[in-house]
Amino acid sequence: MTQTAATGGAAPIGPGALVGGRFLVKEVVSEDSLGRLLKAHDQKTGKPIALRVLPPGLLDSPGLEKLREHCRVAARLTHRNLAATYGVGGTPQPFVASEWVEGKSLSALIAHRRAEGRPMSLRGAYNVVAHVCRGLTAIHDKTCHGALRPEVVFVTDAGRVKITELGLDRALVEARGAAAFQPAEQASLAPEVKQGQAPTAASDIFGIGAILYQLLTGKSPADGFVPPSQAHPDATPDIDRVLLQCLAPDPAGRFASADEVRAALQPLVADAPSPDASLDFEIDVDLEAAEEAPAPGAPAAETERAAATPPKAAPPKAAPPKATPPKATPPKAAPPKAAPPRPPPPPAAGAPPKVGQRVSLHEEFRPSLAEAPRPSAAEVDLSSLLAKITENDAPRWMVVKDGLDHGPFSGRELVELIVKGEILESHDLMNMDTGERKPVKLWHEFAEFVEQQRVRMEEQARQRALEEAERSEARSGVFKLAVAGALVLLVAGGLAVFFATRESGGEDEVAEADLGDLYERGEIELAGTAGILPDPPRRGRRGMGSGGSRSVMAGAFVGSYEDAMNVAIELGDVTMNGGQGRLSPGDVQGTMNRHLNRIYNACVLPELRAGRALGNVTIDIAIAGSGQVMGVSARQGSGAFKSCIRRTVRGIRFPRFASPRMGARYSFSAN
Repeated sequence: MTQTAATGGAAPIGPGALVGGRFLVKEVVSEDSLGRLLKAHDQKTGKPIALRVLPPGLLDSPGLEKLREHCRVAARLTHRNLAATYGVGGTPQPFVASEWVEGKSLSALIAHRRAEGRPMSLRGAYNVVAHVCRGLTAIHDKTCHGALRPEVVFVTDAGRVKITELGLDRALVEARGAAAFQPAEQASLAPEVKQGQAPTAASDIFGIGAILYQLLTGKSPADGFVPPSQAHPDATPDIDRVLLQCLAPDPAGRFASADEVRAALQPLVADAPSPDASLDFEIDVDLEAAEEAPAPGAPAAETERAAATPPKAAPPKAAPPKATPPKATPPKAAPPKAAPPRPPPPPAAGAPPKVGQRVSLHEEFRPSLAEAPRPSAAEVDLSSLLAKITENDAPRWMVVKDGLDHGPFSGRELVELIVKGEILESHDLMNMDTGERKPVKLWHEFAEFVEQQRVRMEEQARQRALEEAERSEARSGVFKLAVAGALVLLVAGGLAVFFATRESGGEDEVAEADLGDLYERGEIELAGTAGILPDPPRRGRRGMGSGGSRSVMAGAFVGSYEDAMNVAIELGDVTMNGGQGRLSPGDVQGTMNRHLNRIYNACVLPELRAGRALGNVTIDIAIAGSGQVMGVSARQGSGAFKSCIRRTVRGIRFPRFASPRMGARYSFSAN
């Protein structure tokens, strides 16, 4: 029997508890000053979820507001090196729901290698840091992590590096300072954060340095600084200088961005030995090691990364042939030893493709509209296009559909889903290698398949229209012309709506997402809260007869909460068991939470789209002993919103209880 995590501070939440009416706790992973970390099963999506349940009193009201604000921002960040943040729920014991990462933390891996007396290879340390830098680049577009340290960086069983605790750590630092974390973790925090200043992107650069230092030395920064060049066989004084710039006490003295850190380290590890085969985990080498030598015909993203890899100096004997005519391309020479190789700047947008770089399908196969008409399905060799897409194929594509991430898919799988009509041109598509995200219709690689699927759908629509016209003609020749004309208008109108809305960017899909999807993006809180209202004294009403009141069957819907609580009840349909028990706040909360999707979609979204703010919505409900709703009153919003709430809540059925009637209040945030 599962227990429901109530709002109070009873026994700690453990296995079997149902948190927020949605997350079934499977196990307690750890417990520390920040509360319990739980592994749970999301009953809505079927995914494993990490729940960080904060202890009561850890954050005051302003701190909880910071937590909600930062988690909303974090929920909008999508990158392969970031563990997704889903949202915040629970009152007064809040929790943060995030992606479950199956793997080990860097702190655990570093401790394991230290215990075995085996330092991590220089290339292996760089691979980890490079992934962290990529994740931070995505974070710094919107926010900062705030408390980057080895404990929050995980290496998954598949070899992917992920940064966790987005939103949560920044809120804790801003509300409680460095004291919110264990002393061992505080050693990785920037000096300004320890002094009580708000964290910034520069604070995260310090965290990169702390991670690199521990990877190379196996020591905590609190144990006394030892230059990596003295602690690691492959580290050099140049690496010491990069590290010290990351760890500069003054934020202005650090690297300006995570990308600068990665670019500074990359040439320094170009000649380092590959990670040893005995390494107990492997980093996703397709992102870093593959940068050095892309295969012919590799995807553009890989080729661009290879272009950014510093060239290795050519040996003196490799002199170019002297047969080159004057003024031709000068022969390549070995770079001078005095100048260390530097990675060239990234190619400018719109630059012509380099030799060996794969260009898009539009550039390769399709003329511009000014040159020639769009080819028909018969004129396009789709098999050739598919062969191009599936070169060096890998599951690198994520699709955002109905507000949820689907994938990753390989190029072939993605094409199959497009052809089946399961992925539409308006769905967002992200390349996990590059982090680039845009609607499917804007990815040149798949544009031809999207176009052919659209043509097929239009043809099917026309065919259905003709079939309907024929059936109508058979039923009645009198209305033949009218039916045919109507069908033509319907098809034309549908096409007009399609072309008018094809550039909308999927905003309507977001607007129509249900509560679960909005929660996934952190835009609203997970669930509402409930309480029990005392019975109001009955008062006379005009129009109810000489007695000032009327009598109704328990369970009959009266209208407003006040009306329902003021009428006399005939107990014909109430199951009495000799007691006067009532529903608990948890019973009311659980029932209403299960229907909050429908309430949000039917009533809240139209109100918000009309530009009317709601804030915290309060609903008073009169419930009969049979579990049926007798009356409903909403305390916020327009008349249309209140009527919608009354209609929607009227259809909800509560558990039976052994009293004729009771009042309850349910509240949820509609921000």
